[in-house]
Parts: sequence; C-alpha cells; structure tokens
Amino acid sequence: MIFSIAFYQGETIVANKQEEHITYSRRQADEVKSANSRPTKAKARTSYSIAVASNHRFYIFLFSLVMGLTSVANPLLTDFANPTQMVHLYTGQMMSHGHLPYLDTFATGGFLFYALIALSYFLGSSLWLMVVEFLAFYMSGIYFYKIISFLTSKTDMGMTFTAIFYLLNLALGFGGLYPIQWAFPFILNALWFLTKYFAGHINDEAFIIYGFFGTLAALIDPRSLIFWGLSFIIIGIYNFLQRHFARGFYQLLCMIFGAILVYYTVGFFVLNMGNLSDYVTQALFYNFKVFAVGSDSLLITLPYQILVLAGSGLLLGLFGFFGHLGRVLEFKTVKWLSFFTLIFSLIIGIFSQSYFVFSLLLALPFGLILTALVINDRINEGADGNQKETGGTHRRKRTTHESQGGYWATFAKGHFQLPVLVMIVGIATPIVLGVLSVDTNRERKNISNYLKANTSDSSIIYVWDKSSKIYLDTGLQSTSQFPNPVVNTSTKTNSQKRNDDVLQAKARYVVVNKSEKIPSEVSSFLKSNYKKISLDNSDHFTLYQKK
Repeated sequence: MIFSIAFYQGETIVANKQEEHITYSRRQADEVKSANSRPTKAKARTSYSIAVASNHRFYIFLFSLVMGLTSVANPLLTDFANPTQMVHLYTGQMMSHGHLPYLDTFATGGFLFYALIALSYFLGSSLWLMVVEFLAFYMSGIYFYKIISFLTSKTDMGMTFTAIFYLLNLALGFGGLYPIQWAFPFILNALWFLTKYFAGHINDEAFIIYGFFGTLAALIDPRSLIFWGLSFIIIGIYNFLQRHFARGFYQLLCMIFGAILVYYTVGFFVLNMGNLSDYVTQALFYNFKVFAVGSDSLLITLPYQILVLAGSGLLLGLFGFFGHLGRVLEFKTVKWLSFFTLIFSLIIGIFSQSYFVFSLLLALPFGLILTALVINDRINEGADGNQKETGGTHRRKRTTHESQGGYWATFAKGHFQLPVLVMIVGIATPIVLGVLSVDTNRERKNISNYLKANTSDSSIIYVWDKSSKIYLDTGLQSTSQFPNPVVNTSTKTNSQKRNDDVLQAKARYVVVNKSEKIPSEVSSFLKSNYKKISLDNSDHFTLYQKK
C-alpha cells in the first residue's frame, strides 16, 4: 500500500506549453492541476524534448568509436578476450558454417546476437562487428544522455555521467561483445519512452514500437527480460491506479503486435532449425536458473563482486534512493522501475562465482541513473546553501567545463576516488594478461597451423584451454557443446556432459593446456586412446592424435 501511494502520488505530469494540445483524461487533468500547484524542490518541466548539443554528440561519437575500436572482434585484440567472449565468437563463426547454436553449441545469448556475429563471419571478417559495437554504444550513449539530462535538468551532468557510462563499460566489460551491451540501445530507448509516457506525452499506439524493441532486446540478451518484465508490471500498476483498464488493454495489444512483428520473422528461422526446445532451455531457463559464469569459490567471489560494485559507484544510488524520493516529487514511476531493475540485476551479477565482472553490466545503466540523481541532490543542496550565505547572488556563472568537472569530482570524491581505481584496474587487467600470454598465444598459433595442414574442413577437434583461439584460427568444430571447458560448465550436469563428449572419441585431435586441470577420467582416456604429437617450441600444450 505504501508503495502504491508513493507510486501514484509521486508522478508529476506537466504539459509542454510549446507543443500541440494534449488531451488528458479527467484523472490526468486533475494530476496536472495538482502538479502545477504543488510545491516541490524540483524545477517544473516545460519541455520533454532533450536536444543533444553538437559538442556533446561529438563526445558521444568519440567514446563510441573507442568502444568499437577496442572490441575483441578486432583481430588485433582477440588475444585479449576472456573465455566468454571467445565462445561468443566461436558460436557465431560455427553458425556461419552451418552449425547451430543451442544444438551444436551450448549458448546463453539471444538468437539475434549470434546471428549478427555469424553474418560478420559470412561477410568475411569479424571486423564488421566493430561497426555493430560502435552503433550499439552510440545509440546507448544518446538515450542515456537524454535520460540523465532530463531527470536532473542538467545537460552537463548528462554528459558527465554518459562519459562514466562508457568508462565503466570499458572497465567492467573490456572488449565488448557481450549481449547486454548490444541490447542497451533498446533498453535505454524504452526507459526514455516510459519517461515521456508517464508524463502524458506518448500515444498508446506507440506501444507497438515498445513491444518491437523489447522483443529485439530479448532476442539479443534474454536477461534483458528482467527490465521488460518489471516495466510491464509498472505499466500495469500505473494504469490500474489511474483506472485506465481499457487503455491498458489496448496498450497490451499494441505491445503484442509489436512483438509478433519480430517473432514472426525470427521464430520462422528458429523453428526451421529445429532447436526451439534447446533455445528455451539454454537462453531462457538456464539464464534465470544458473547465475554462475565460473566455478570459483562463492565465499571469495561474492565479497569481491560487492567490493567492485561499491568502488564503481553503482551502489550510491541504491542506498540514497529513498532519500532522493523524499526530496524530488517528479517521475517517481521511472525511478521505481530503475530501482527494482537494479536490485534484480545486482542479484544476478554478484552471484556470478567468477572474478570476471562483466555480469555487473546488466546493472550498470540503472545504477548510474540513480547515482546521478543522488549526486544531483547533493549539488543542489550545496548550491542552495551557497545562495543563502551570499544573499541569493552568484559571483559568476560556472562554465560548462567547470560544471562537468564539478560533477565528476563530486562523484569520484564521494567514493574516495575508487571509481578511478576500478576503471584503471578494469582496463589494465586484460591488457596485462594479454601481454603475459604472448608466448602462449604464439604456441596456439603454431598448433593452429599444424591442425590446418593435417585436417580437413569437416574434422572435429577439442581444445582443453581457457582460450578458444585455436578454434577461431582453424575454423574447426568442437566435439563438445562446450568448446571451452570453463564456460557454462559450472553445473555438474554441464561439466559431465563436456567430459562425456570428449570420451566419445569423435575428436581427431585434442589439444590440452598443461596448466589446466583435467578430470582424471578424461586424462586416462586420452592416454589410452590418443597418442602424443611432438611439436617444436610447444612448452605449454600437449597435442593428442586419435590412434
């Protein structure tokens, strides 16, 4: 009940006087009248359109370009990819060769995600994915900028937190190629859409586009369904409290129609491939049943993930959320949506059982949005205090450069400069690990050359190695659904399935990284059914050939 009252009473709807006449229901009209007369610390809205300044658009372009160029899809940077990123590339590459995700490869991303990777390989190079990365980050940056600028009434703060959004994407998800990052444009577009809808500036028919984008996002990253499910509930509560039953039903029909436009096309391909049940099991059920992306000790990884969260600044908005609601009356509906999405996203992220922090990307935009609101409150309170001390006058107007610097300083100093440390460590770690793996990667290249010279395109291999580089270099298929022994094998069922696939002896060659721990049954099987191949300058790997 408390939530319902806050949810309803907190929404402020103000008509844009410069726009065309908007027809309100009787209840909306009363809301508008009440909102216009209600005292609030927030500045009344007169416009719901946020124009991105040319200089800010240029900054967003540059940040997006950097994200695209630093993608592990870039062949020059593929060696810096982590096991999960490698498997994504492998799955798309195999799909371009006619092998099916979910059936031939265990996959947790959406169908469209792998289809785009496959298309890139079909066109001849993973370089095309750099373009996809650029476009995804550019559109994400634009909508994120609009949301922050609108909710804080400060475009400079919008630009500052957009820059932080990019930097934390680099730190938490260096190299990109994560499904959620490609789904961000649709998620943030939907959040911007709902911001305007709850303000009474969206026609019901526009929910066709909402359903369309929501379906695209779910088919890129199924975990984005957290946001779409919560937004669906929020919209339902909003319409119920306003007694818009017929309107809500009409919106539902529009969303379903928009979803059908996507599923009709994509579903045709999925059904035609005959892997629908596997798709549902892996991309949907597995994603929401198994949070672990590694097999490290939860007692260590859980506090580690929480420490990274605290240092990144994503928790400030979480803990300061209710205080913010007590200060600002506007747009509580959207803020509640961001809050609950953040909560569920954090639950998934912190239980990843891995030292990799890319699972936190799902929470990133929502955590930053709420944090920006709290930071904005602090700045406004400080400005109000200075006005009182100086009799309400300012000596001079702060420049854009100064204000942006002030927002960043408030954010960084409020977290004891830990966000800077997280960004530096997050970006530096994969680079350092890549440099330290130069000799190992050289051996992987030599083994790849040997396999290409002694196999055909239809040959099957298995590589017991955290890197999938040998698969990518040779273009050969893995004998197992789990080409990488450490990806998606945290459950006993999947790890045993991986072992069983190897024990079937379908692989002509098996490559083993000597530093990796192999189950005793697999090790004994290899010694009995395979022979070692001696290769020059191969200190880190053992190559087995089937007898």
